[in-house]
Amino acid sequence: MDVARYAANRVLSIRERQLTAVHQIPGAPIIFIVGVPRSGTTLLYQLMAKHLDVTYVTNEVARYWLAPLWAFRRRETETPIDLRSNLGRSEGTAAPHEFGWFWEYHAPLESLHHRIGAELGVFDWDSIRAELEGIAGWSGRPLVLKSLVAVDYHISQFARELQGASFIRIERDPRFTAQSLLEARRKRYGDERTWWSIRPRDVDAWLDRVPAEQVAHQIADVSRHIEAALAALPSERWLSLRYENLVADPGKEIEKVAGFARVSMRNMTDVAQTKLRDANVVRVASEEFAVIEAALRGEGLLR
Repeated sequence: MDVARYAANRVLSIRERQLTAVHQIPGAPIIFIVGVPRSGTTLLYQLMAKHLDVTYVTNEVARYWLAPLWAFRRRETETPIDLRSNLGRSEGTAAPHEFGWFWEYHAPLESLHHRIGAELGVFDWDSIRAELEGIAGWSGRPLVLKSLVAVDYHISQFARELQGASFIRIERDPRFTAQSLLEARRKRYGDERTWWSIRPRDVDAWLDRVPAEQVAHQIADVSRHIEAALAALPSERWLSLRYENLVADPGKEIEKVAGFARVSMRNMTDVAQTKLRDANVVRVASEEFAVIEAALRGEGLLR
């Protein structure tokens, strides 16, 4: 983050407080995409941004993490959304962004991604609520967000603090999620032993385990917490999807999402004709894939 960008954000934050005071609507609809990393969360985010009448944080808006509503109100040139991504990052000014700087400022989790009890005090709920409800209130449309690190382990808290919050979970065959997590480690760090993305609370106990066991535990722990949190919410506040169904028939699944979110589809013909590549293919040696399957069985994720 450069000093000039930070300084601009600090100056604009004064105007931002004025804007959120005007546009914030308590209970405004905010939809959080949740799921295990590499399970299809980015693809779902891109498809919702591209085909549904929703608001989402673009790569351009994300540069103004202390003044996102100010950034939203600027006139932007519409550009196509490419469905490709690099470890969750989409290219292009209009592409959806995970809003990492916003969450690091308002909820600085550092390496402890699963907070409980008094530790949840790091969340500045008043500011989070003002910003997100302000954006949704100004746009008059549901705001869609994806931040797995901030939300996955804290669904109950987000549901309680944001009256209009709802959640869409996407799941994927754990064998291919695990394979993709290991590939992400190698691509990002050149070393599959280096942890990537969301960290379970007991991560230190797993740092000396083999990588396949680490990612199996990562998948299992995140999945269990998401499932338990959603089960405790009214059914109208969450929707569950499968990655396999999404790539096989994106039109049908996005129509289902539109119904849940109570929004219209921008171009039903366009989404119905979308062809997606199924990434559920074995890309490692059979011996390595067998190790992945054994680790997943150890976590109760495979029979």
